Amino acid sequence: MIIAYTELDKKIRREKRQIYDFFSRGAKHVFIERHHGERTEFTKALNLITAGDHLMVETMDQLGRNYQELITVVKTLKEKKASLLVTSIPLLSRPIVDFKVSQFVEELLIQLLKDMKEREKLEHKRRQAEGIQAAKEKGVYKGKPTLYAADAKDPEKRSAYYNIVKMLKDGEPIQKIARQHQIARTTVYRIKQELNQLEKDGDACQFD
Repeated sequence: MIIAYTELDKKIRREKRQIYDFFSRGAKHVFIERHHGERTEFTKALNLITAGDHLMVETMDQLGRNYQELITVVKTLKEKKASLLVTSIPLLSRPIVDFKVSQFVEELLIQLLKDMKEREKLEHKRRQAEGIQAAKEKGVYKGKPTLYAADAKDPEKRSAYYNIVKMLKDGEPIQKIARQHQIARTTVYRIKQELNQLEKDGDACQFD
């Protein structure tokens, strides 16, 4: 049995065409999500599916709001021994009779999605690095603001910074300082290194 799912489209003609397309492809049930942000109809469609059934959608993004949701749905279908049909992808637009072949195609799809996700992350990092470099060249890059510093915007964190400095000067252990202020030890180490550098440079620091 083919169970189809779609989200409400503001263009009524397009929605009717899509529903007609589902039925013409053999769908027995069509679940329509009419409230933006909800997934109640999708849950109903997924719950109705049993072994040997097919979940039909027009595009992959209708399976989930993000990559993790999409992968979860594909794995759920695999556990139910059901298959996925995506009408906009020729290879997945028709039921595959051989279950093993169908499973292979879906495994391949999962791997492709993982690869796409990794490429997106790498591309995002590359663009971010290029943006930072361009900002540095223009002299406008300030970097991520330091949470615990003498010039911290948050008065509580600024006060905590001075307390950390005082405790360091009193010789208190790093672990004790981090635990008392509920911060990572790396933050305390960073402040200690900054103080050591200032002392090496011969700068005089005044702390309240």
